[in-house]
Amino acid sequence: MKTIAYYSGKIETKNRECFVGDQKVDCPGSSTNNLTQTGDKLDLLPSITALDKRDNLAFSIILFVIILSFLLLTTFKIKIFGKTLGEYLKPIWYFVIVSILTVLWQYLFGLKIDDNLMALRISQWLWEAMVLVSAYKISKLPGFSYGNMVFLGILYSLIIHGLKITIRYFFYDKTLLYVLDRFLYGHFIFSLSISFFWTPEMHHR
Repeated sequence: MKTIAYYSGKIETKNRECFVGDQKVDCPGSSTNNLTQTGDKLDLLPSITALDKRDNLAFSIILFVIILSFLLLTTFKIKIFGKTLGEYLKPIWYFVIVSILTVLWQYLFGLKIDDNLMALRISQWLWEAMVLVSAYKISKLPGFSYGNMVFLGILYSLIIHGLKITIRYFFYDKTLLYVLDRFLYGHFIFSLSISFFWTPEMHHR
């Protein structure tokens, strides 16, 4: 038997969750049809029971394969769209470092500070700005084509969103479904941002 409780008072938002006083409540306009079993909202994926669980072995294997791929690309200087991993990262390495440090600050410190929504928003804008500046700089370099921009989007997503979902999985006890949804959503938004720097001339480079 389902019990429905009514709470009276002002709804306040903290870390994307809604509270009336100390009691957690559903946020206005939220739907219970697209949530994980722990109540986390999904932006792209439907509720998939088989993935809505924690599986440390599966997540660790995927993480290991990604790290190994980066090592192989670096060691053997494998070219993707005519460029090595070093050629992608060398012109923008400082933007990547700032993005990584910003994400680490968000999760290690920012989320633990009460009433820190503005600081979190600013930090979000900061790493997003680093992404856009990176895309702009790469788009202006000679020899970089549209294919290079596509791979840059994948590369940045693996570094930034890969870091974010790894922290969420291991330190915030999120499920595989949730972190996969966040990664795909982040990559989608990231790809849209990078597409603004595409020009028809890039097809002919």
